[in-house]
Amino acid sequence: MRIELTSEDDAQVPLSPLIDCVFLLLIFFLVTTMLKFKEKQIPITLPDPTTSLSEEANSDVYVIGIDENGQYLKIIGSERNGARKWGAVDDLASFLKELAQTREKDRPLQFAADRDTPFQTVIKALDIAQLQEFTQVEVRTRNPAK
Repeated sequence: MRIELTSEDDAQVPLSPLIDCVFLLLIFFLVTTMLKFKEKQIPITLPDPTTSLSEEANSDVYVIGIDENGQYLKIIGSERNGARKWGAVDDLASFLKELAQTREKDRPLQFAADRDTPFQTVIKALDIAQLQEFTQVEVRTRNPAK
């Protein structure tokens, strides 16, 4: 039994499902571009490369250390060889609040983090300093105490 094709049975590609897919893609891209949120940025003032050449320490800067375990430290004195003695800070938020009340907030605050400190700990410290309205905050790495 042989079936003969007539000119009415020509093969055709249905366009309506393709047009539906194109419209769905168009709607998807429009919605995703509308929902794009503005990223929060931390304003950073980059230091002058010649500042690393200065030998003298700025005594006006209050230094808070962060060790490799994420523990916050404050300076409690100095040893005979000139090295700093560090003491633990229990709650950084309350410590910075007390520091903000006793000092001017526009004086520099410096976080001296160990090289192996988790980055999230440093960001958390920067957020707490921003909440306490410190305007000049610096971050640097320090040599861990041996």
